[in-house]
Amino acid sequence: MAFGGTRGLMQRWEPVLGAVALFLMLLSAAAAQEPSGAACSQNTNRTCEECLKNVSCLWCHTNKACLDYPVSRVLPPSSLCQLSSARWGVCWGLFKEENPYARFENN
Repeated sequence: MAFGGTRGLMQRWEPVLGAVALFLMLLSAAAAQEPSGAACSQNTNRTCEECLKNVSCLWCHTNKACLDYPVSRVLPPSSLCQLSSARWGVCWGLFKEENPYARFENN
């Protein structure tokens, strides 16, 4: 009977332990990235990958500009960078603007 009780206790702790492990992995990944104080503009005219090492940056492929992501908006305004040329988070995504529901494609 004691064995079953111990097993039940362990099953209750598994989600908590999983959450702690996930938190520690995210924390170590964030520490490995460029400091958030690093200016995005210092990576202008470099590569998309260098720009997006800082998660607060936006890469504009058209003019090879690394810009601060406008956090007050979900999508960057076209005055900052055309949506089809903008990259954030990953460099390989592409937004198609020919329809009003701008779909995301992997190119």
